[in-house]
Amino acid sequence: MSEAKFRKNDLYVYDLSGEVRTSLHLMSFDQNLNECDAVAVEPSILDAIPIESKIVKVDQSANKFHCNACNLDFENQLIQRKHYQAEFHTLNIKRSLRNLPPITYDEYDTSQKKYDPQEETSLTDIKETSEESSDDGSDSTESETDEEFENEFNEKINIFDDLSSSKTVSHLSTKSSQIYYKSNLLADTEAFGIYKNIFSLKQLDHPTSAINSWNEDLEYSSNAISALFMIGGGHFAGAIVSHQRMKIGSNFNRGKNSKDSLQEHAVIFLEHKTFHRYTTRRKQGGSQSAMDNAKGKANSAGSTLRRYNEAALKTDVQSLLKEWQPYLEKCENIYIRARNANDRRLFIEEPSTLDKHDARIKSFPFTTNRPTIHELKKAWCELTYLKTVPKPKPEPVKKTEVKKEVSKTEAPKQDRALQELSPEEKHTEELVSLLKKGRAPLLIAYLRKSKVDVNVKLEPESKYMYTPTMLHYASQNGHKRMINVLLSNLRSDPRIKNIHGRTAYDLSKNETIRQEFQIARYNLGEHFTNWGESHVGEPLSREEVGEINKMKEENDRKETESLIQKELEAAKERQKLEKEAKRGPGHRLDGGKLVSIEQNLNSLTDEQRRKLMREQRARAAEARLRQNK
Repeated sequence: MSEAKFRKNDLYVYDLSGEVRTSLHLMSFDQNLNECDAVAVEPSILDAIPIESKIVKVDQSANKFHCNACNLDFENQLIQRKHYQAEFHTLNIKRSLRNLPPITYDEYDTSQKKYDPQEETSLTDIKETSEESSDDGSDSTESETDEEFENEFNEKINIFDDLSSSKTVSHLSTKSSQIYYKSNLLADTEAFGIYKNIFSLKQLDHPTSAINSWNEDLEYSSNAISALFMIGGGHFAGAIVSHQRMKIGSNFNRGKNSKDSLQEHAVIFLEHKTFHRYTTRRKQGGSQSAMDNAKGKANSAGSTLRRYNEAALKTDVQSLLKEWQPYLEKCENIYIRARNANDRRLFIEEPSTLDKHDARIKSFPFTTNRPTIHELKKAWCELTYLKTVPKPKPEPVKKTEVKKEVSKTEAPKQDRALQELSPEEKHTEELVSLLKKGRAPLLIAYLRKSKVDVNVKLEPESKYMYTPTMLHYASQNGHKRMINVLLSNLRSDPRIKNIHGRTAYDLSKNETIRQEFQIARYNLGEHFTNWGESHVGEPLSREEVGEINKMKEENDRKETESLIQKELEAAKERQKLEKEAKRGPGHRLDGGKLVSIEQNLNSLTDEQRRKLMREQRARAAEARLRQNK
């Protein structure tokens, strides 16, 4: 790939550089993504500018370089462009959207002197309304798709597909969310991509003309706005974004902790707001209303709080839409990303200010993360900057007829096996499935509806020879709860034996299962059946079983504690022996040799010898005093 001849800032669709814009050539494809020449070729880039955009709009002062928002005239186009990037112009845009008269530059300068200019770092701080709410680390980055949202709101995407399918060759036949442009600034295998839903339906037929009108009509680019909304998991983020970018120099300081790129820093939000409501259980997913519809209304404190927050979230969103209604009426596009149907209704149901049939309402054609102001800026940059992408590769021709013939002749083996099952085997499959899942009410209902006896033999016999009845199967597989249901509720016969002469009680693998049989014997009474033939132990009440298990647990605990104590004592003894073995028996420091007093005295100096003699005399005197007492 050759080195890029442009910067990323040159790819903003509302402010393309002249070199990039003149290099764009719209690509058209057939149904198999083969690049073709369009039937009706669009005019060249320079000639595609509408006549209206070439005619200069002259105001009353007969000056073609005029700003309607600020009511100012300029000497040339360069000064006019710089004015459109100034905060003064942005402030008057806001005032015009609220039907307020523009202020003069002197009034703006006077108001700015009241504030410290170092405290304001961007145009978005003019009105700080966002309250970024952060969740705990339960969900690091939850990625969410917009497929359902596109089906309901983005009906124009379906129209795009209809247009592309109706024409053999079209620039819309890309089988993706983008249209493509060739450019001599890119390699032969690459192209510029731009999302389809940034255009209106009329603009989509002639996208090149639309791009040129955006870049040539400075009045349009300075006044045009769009709306961005994201909601999901109780998080909401919304903004009114200007199509005009902020001017950022090469020496712009983003800050150490800033996550925004230079392009994201250049985004101008006229208004923005974020808030969060606790509507979803942590690590559970799904709103409380969805859980209520699926499993019934819960009465816990947490569920009540989540229901209240859902209603509060709806009120907050609709209040914000009503507050931003002057902006929404003038928006070119309204992009909405909603997680589910309930979240989507917040924007389109009464008393919302938006109409679900509004052609301006669109979705984000890519996945987004948790709704935040940073994510809104990131999504806007993704929408409005040209992407360098590989050219679409032609698709191979598919032989659909051959595949259909094969699919008709070859039936899956599993389907054939199900068709060959006998009624008894079908009953067995259903009963065993309910036993495994522990669905006691469904099992009882199925037996009554199908009029199947509880002691029915499971089929096929070769597969269930060791567990011929449901009671045998439940006992062998440890389904404790189902044993109680089969015996106490359905009155299953515990005397039935398998081919080895073993009853269901004999197949139980642990004491807990055997106790369940004994509890059933106690509840049903001795008159129910011949319990001797069933090999079931003595009857026990549930309280007696609880006492037995409690005593067993206590004995196990004491035995465990005694074993731990013995192990500790043994470890201490081992440590003691290891220390003694390491220390050894010991030995005398003098080596066992006796040294005479004369030898010791001879080794001393005269002063030391006199000192020693004085000490000896003093000790002798003390000894005599003690004896006299």
